[in-house]
Amino acid sequence: MKIAVFGASGKTGILIVFQALNQGHQVTAFARQPSKVTIQHKNLRTVKGDVMDIVKVKEAVTGQDAILCVLGVSSNKPNTLLSEGTRNILNAMEECGVKRLICMSSAGILGQDAGFWFGKIIIPLFLRHVFADKKRQSQIISESKADWVILRPVGLTDSPKTNSYKVTLGNPTSRTVPRADVADFMLKLITDTRFDRKMPALSSY
Repeated sequence: MKIAVFGASGKTGILIVFQALNQGHQVTAFARQPSKVTIQHKNLRTVKGDVMDIVKVKEAVTGQDAILCVLGVSSNKPNTLLSEGTRNILNAMEECGVKRLICMSSAGILGQDAGFWFGKIIIPLFLRHVFADKKRQSQIISESKADWVILRPVGLTDSPKTNSYKVTLGNPTSRTVPRADVADFMLKLITDTRFDRKMPALSSY
């Protein structure tokens, strides 16, 4: 299939690109710094751009079967990169006739779905602005016409892929999950429609 990955140069994004290519997909990697996408492959093309630039976003979205969004921000300052960037992606999808969006968000966006310590202490003290925009992002997606899934993984680690993880529509069941397993599940969701228009949590067993 043809897929575009927004946030392709991030820690999770690069794993999605790698796994997708290994599965035989044709991948468009959208990144502000394409040099960070160090993979070389005949089925990979990179698009350099800012997700706030609708022209570049449309360049990446055109002709795709599915869009995988793993945008992230590196600071807790007030911003709208996730929400407005995702709005641009959705607008481009609608214009280009692309229906499927798989977006990585985070446990905690529903309020009480991240446990006491993370939900009551970490988010308010250190991630308040990040999560405010994540919630705006999920609202924009949920109100769209796309066939969407919003994933709520717990704390991401760089551990190897296990191929064994728990998916639930309620609260997550662990505190961490490997990024490689998140990438694996997001790629499965390209064709698995069981969680369409839902927000599944992803945890390690």
